[in-house]
Amino acid sequence: MSLTNKIADVLHKSVVTTFFGLFCYQGYQLGSKMIEGRTAGPGTNTNQQQQQHPQEGFIQMLREKYQEEYTKYFDTGHRDWYDKDDNSYLEKVPKPQDYQPGGKRN
Repeated sequence: MSLTNKIADVLHKSVVTTFFGLFCYQGYQLGSKMIEGRTAGPGTNTNQQQQQHPQEGFIQMLREKYQEEYTKYFDTGHRDWYDKDDNSYLEKVPKPQDYQPGGKRN
């Protein structure tokens, strides 16, 4: 083999080994962060109060509506259609005061 082929082989092996090592290191970092987040390891302050997310009420309202619709899915006795002049379904539309913390808009 010529000298250039040997240099190219060594260079190729070093690049592949470097990329493999970087991939393993990133996997280790990601895995340790995931485990740390799940177990609340050292360095985390557990005395901090968790703030309520502004859309938490909205997401909970969606979960409740989904559960209500899921229970009605196999029930053939419920009315799921509306007449042309019937606006009673508008009363069921959620308002921001129903799901936002404190009942106020941003």
